[in-house]
Amino acid sequence: MSVDATVLPSELLVAPQPLIGLCGLDTKHNLVHKAIWDAFSANRKTDRASVQFKLLPLGYEFPVAKPKRASYEWYQPKGILKRNWMLKHLHVLPAVVVLFQDMERNDPQWSEKQVQCASAMQSLKSALQERNTRLCLVLLQKSSPLPPGEDLLASERAASLTTACGINNKMLFILPHSEHLMGYTLRLESAFLDMAQSYYALMSKRVRAHRDQLTVAHTSLKIRHQFKLGFIAEIRQDFSTGLKHYTQAYGTLEEIRITDTNCLEIKTIAGFLNYKLCRLMFKLKQPRDAINYFTTHIEKYKNRIGFKDLIFEHYAWLSTQHSMFADLFCEAIKNGLPALQTQNPGIYYNKAAEFTMKRKEAFLQSSAMLLSPTDPTTPTGMPNNNTMTLYTEYFGIRAVKTGDPISEQQTNTLIRENEKLFNHSNAIINLLSLARAQFKIYKCPRFRNKLAIDMAEEYFKHGDHANALTLYSVMLTDYRREHWSAIFSDVLLKTLRCAFLMASITDFISCSIEALSLRVNCEQKERIIVLENLWKVFKGAAPISQGQSAPEIIERWENAFPAIKSPIPIDMDKLTKLIEMYISFEHLELKNDDTINVQLVIKLLTDVPIKIHHCAIILTDGARFFKIPASRCKSFRSLLEVFESRKNKQQQEIQSQHFDPNLKLEPDLYYELHFYTEAYQFLENTQLRVTRIEAQMGSEKLAIQLTKSAFFTRNPFRHYTRRRDLDDNIEINPLCYITPTFHLSTQCNLGKETQMLVNEYYPIATTINNPYNVFLQNVSLNISVPSSLRNQVFLTTDLSPGRQKLHSQIQIDTGELSMQSSNSALYYVFSLVETPIALLQKTSYVIDIQRPKTASTMTQLESGSANSAESSPENIRNFIPPTDIRPLTVSPPVQIEFLDESRLRKTREDTINIECALDFRFSARFYTLSKRPLTKVYRGENFLLRANIEVRSPVDIDILETYFICDHNLVQSTYSFKRKKFTQTYRSRDKLEDVITLRTNAASNDWITSKDFERTKSGDGIQSELFSRSRHARKLNAIKNMARDGVVGDAIDVAASAHMNKHLMGKIPNNMTIINNNAGSANSLLLAANSHSSMTASSSSFDEKFNSTQAGTVTDGDNVDTSLANTASVRALNPRVVFNKAIEAIQATGHCRGFFKRIVTTEPETQAITAHQQQQPNFGVYCIRWRRSGHKEENESKFLIHGLDIEEPPLNIYCTIEEKMFVKMPMTYKVVLRNPTSNVLHLVATLSISIADNFICSGHKQLDISIYAYSEKELVYNLYPLCVGWVNLPELTLEYNTKADPSKNDSHNTVLSELVQRSIPKKVFVLPPLKQQLK
Repeated sequence: MSVDATVLPSELLVAPQPLIGLCGLDTKHNLVHKAIWDAFSANRKTDRASVQFKLLPLGYEFPVAKPKRASYEWYQPKGILKRNWMLKHLHVLPAVVVLFQDMERNDPQWSEKQVQCASAMQSLKSALQERNTRLCLVLLQKSSPLPPGEDLLASERAASLTTACGINNKMLFILPHSEHLMGYTLRLESAFLDMAQSYYALMSKRVRAHRDQLTVAHTSLKIRHQFKLGFIAEIRQDFSTGLKHYTQAYGTLEEIRITDTNCLEIKTIAGFLNYKLCRLMFKLKQPRDAINYFTTHIEKYKNRIGFKDLIFEHYAWLSTQHSMFADLFCEAIKNGLPALQTQNPGIYYNKAAEFTMKRKEAFLQSSAMLLSPTDPTTPTGMPNNNTMTLYTEYFGIRAVKTGDPISEQQTNTLIRENEKLFNHSNAIINLLSLARAQFKIYKCPRFRNKLAIDMAEEYFKHGDHANALTLYSVMLTDYRREHWSAIFSDVLLKTLRCAFLMASITDFISCSIEALSLRVNCEQKERIIVLENLWKVFKGAAPISQGQSAPEIIERWENAFPAIKSPIPIDMDKLTKLIEMYISFEHLELKNDDTINVQLVIKLLTDVPIKIHHCAIILTDGARFFKIPASRCKSFRSLLEVFESRKNKQQQEIQSQHFDPNLKLEPDLYYELHFYTEAYQFLENTQLRVTRIEAQMGSEKLAIQLTKSAFFTRNPFRHYTRRRDLDDNIEINPLCYITPTFHLSTQCNLGKETQMLVNEYYPIATTINNPYNVFLQNVSLNISVPSSLRNQVFLTTDLSPGRQKLHSQIQIDTGELSMQSSNSALYYVFSLVETPIALLQKTSYVIDIQRPKTASTMTQLESGSANSAESSPENIRNFIPPTDIRPLTVSPPVQIEFLDESRLRKTREDTINIECALDFRFSARFYTLSKRPLTKVYRGENFLLRANIEVRSPVDIDILETYFICDHNLVQSTYSFKRKKFTQTYRSRDKLEDVITLRTNAASNDWITSKDFERTKSGDGIQSELFSRSRHARKLNAIKNMARDGVVGDAIDVAASAHMNKHLMGKIPNNMTIINNNAGSANSLLLAANSHSSMTASSSSFDEKFNSTQAGTVTDGDNVDTSLANTASVRALNPRVVFNKAIEAIQATGHCRGFFKRIVTTEPETQAITAHQQQQPNFGVYCIRWRRSGHKEENESKFLIHGLDIEEPPLNIYCTIEEKMFVKMPMTYKVVLRNPTSNVLHLVATLSISIADNFICSGHKQLDISIYAYSEKELVYNLYPLCVGWVNLPELTLEYNTKADPSKNDSHNTVLSELVQRSIPKKVFVLPPLKQQLK
């Protein structure tokens, strides 16, 4: 067949480039010449000019120029485009010829070499006669030339050389072959390219002049000239102009009327033009235009068949067009063009393959033969001497005499002979492979699979059954997974056919088993034939295909049987569902002495019977694998019978028969198989599951091992039927838990009362009993507080009179427990908050291991042996449990820990739930002496603390005493310091009240903290600063020592803390309550919030003996923002040391006082209050000692009292009056005025008597007073009451003496009047006269 319709010529496919010829270079013998040639031709990267260099040998023959035509009026061309024109201008006729000569400018033989050079140039001119090829001369010299004008000798010789050669100065170049050869080469290349451009511009002008001479009758010449103009524009890299000329040529080609005679030529030239147009459109970034133009081109010529006897030639042309366009598309994508799934090169490769298939079919039809595309009698690729006789010098025109039937018939016969030599199958497979690669890139999996099936079919037709079987097998998996029933059935049968022809026993057996399924579109008689052939293979005989078998196929099967190894593993999970089954344990949980019964129900999904034998299951406990054979079998007609038989277990055992080694499964029956083994063969606390089911099928000569996973899944989307409804009601136990035997039982006695109280040590007694005949070691009881209640709930085992340790977790070791014995443990729970408490109790013991033995009915599989690999198609070590089967949640959980080979520890977790109720609701408020609410306190002022207590305990309690521990900076009055004793029993909602008189010694800014006190004991000489009366002086001293504190502050804190601890420990009584936070500061105070009170607290200090074992960092006493997050993990491990009672915090003076440090609360709202009140001091702790009614155990509840802002007063006023006043008996009324400032105060004191004359007064009614700094003045009056009852006292007023101190004004007098109103009482109660007085 003509090459014109099969492939495009190579000169058309390459990118046209200007051709430059280099002559005079001896590259074989001269290294310098070879280096110059390599510089021009080798390593041409994309950044260099698009030029083609050709090395011209000596005596090169250039094509002879044709004579010029004066006119085209009577010229009739034989064709449109000559075959040799593109070849001539691409590879034969250069645009520039460069002559290289070795001539130095100072060569003594210059004249002789000049004559030789002129002769060579004249020879080139003669060879290129009537050609416009540019000639130039390059002189090769060793050294670089001098600048123009400096070397006169070189200038003279260059002028004489150009004259002798007949060229101008611009055609002479000098090339120094020095170290900068590449730079000179690039400059020469640019000059040569300019010459070539001028040559092709002149050539284009000449062709355009010839085109202008053409008439309407010269349509073919117009197409030829337009093609030449476009080709020349491509050489000049003018792609837009080239696209214009090619478009005009294509449009002119459409004007020619197509007949059977010229059809091949028109399609050939149209294909050339279409290729050029699409290539340039892709080059100019116009992909849409290229695709549309190609589509229009195909639509226009797809019905232009030509001679019907040669229709395969038309399909070959269409295939070539599509494949070439796909190549252009791929090249454009490599250059950055994006593609889509709907538009990619794979579509056109697929079309090319389809037309090649049509070409093959058309050829077979035209030849009237039913042979393969390649005749086996004729070797592929055999040369044909008559092929060249088909061609003429024009594209698309054959050397056939028009109208001669004999000549045409001979030509057609020769074309068919050439077509027989073409391998259609290889071409189709190659095109489909290219298409699949493209569809893989653009993620079109289904179309890619369809192409794979087409390739497999082509392999099958070609006789390459091995590759066809490989592709069919791969595609079976995809279509099986996507449930393409019709396609899958067709592919399966073709795979079976290929396996039969190739004698692939494994593939033939697996396909035959899969073909038996009802989901494969086959009739029953066809399945019977498949089953018969399958059993023939099992018996070692070759199967029969449609009653016929070729001798070579039988021989191939006979050679394959000895090489196969029996049994052959077949994984049923990878095939179409042939057997429906589910497997279940009879019981979800079993004890160690029970029997394990695994039930397997089987139903065939085919209409032919199947024989199986050696059915077994693979059972695993997570670490080991065991093989259990079937013991009993029973058949049923429906699932309803299966359910009914399970209800009557005794009848089921009687009806079930022993498993038949050769079991025949009928299509319409259900079979229930039982597998038995003993539970003592497995370790306790393990979960058993069935991983796979195994069965054999076949004969003694050849058998297969069928394996299937035991995971039963239901289809969520199914139509309702009665049978499937029964399937949904199947109760399946995929797991079986071997319940461990826990040899201990515990019983908790939660004390006499069922509900504990806050701040109470609640006793819990636990009895541990061993009812078994085993000896237990290391019996222990571990109780822990949940993480959410850490630092709020504590545990202890010691309630000694002195102190005890509080823990978040305790462990009680009871040692050994003999058979049938018991023991008890006692511990206490202490809570600071009202909340339900869930304690985690872990009971553990150590026992000797009794190793299980494997029974004879069960075989353990070694994970690394060959037997295990043979028993399962997949390595059992790679078993991964399915995600839809969740492990069982067993209650109570028992954990087993192997200590060594002979001992193990068993642990069981239980939960102890305790309800904790509130003990007291506490609130505290501050009042003035006149019983008005306080918002702020002045330093040195007396005020009242009113404590309200409400009993919230659900049980009766006895309050033993209450007392208040004030801060070091406070003074508590003597009468309020006494403890209150109680003898009454209190119930819920009962209320108590306590009033305490307090006075502050320092303002908020001068509040003495533990850090300040530590500095007084560290020997730094700052004691005078601490107790300085001058507030201003203390500020100045603080500023003065700021630099020193900043440098050595940390070292002083550590040393001062140690000194503070040593000094204070001697003053702490033994009955003091301490909660020591080991993870934080050694001198920290843990204060826990009560949700129903202002604040619940436990005062803490320092335990010298306990603190010596831990390395805590001393925290600042004023720092209340210490974070607990960084030390939470440490706190959970360290205990807290607690003393029983909190009578005194620190005995620093004669009154009970103490430093309150590092407040820690347990509620978010309390934390917010603490952060808000950082600047407010804490006034003290209110303590309540109590116990349950009828009990002896005492408890304490502690409540932190938050203070108020303390300010510096302008004056301290103290009023003293007798406790009892009687009518007509004189009494003393004394007012003390103290000046707390460093200035002298000038006051005017006025005492006014009321109009009612309730008193007779003696003393100064108005007095000018001057009080020195830090001094005091007493005003004493004698009062004589005149009436009984509540009587108003004389009113005392104080004002500043503005004459003595002009700086005072009315605002100062207002503040002074407010102080008088707060400090001096208004009324007193006057008693009647005494009897002695009446007498």
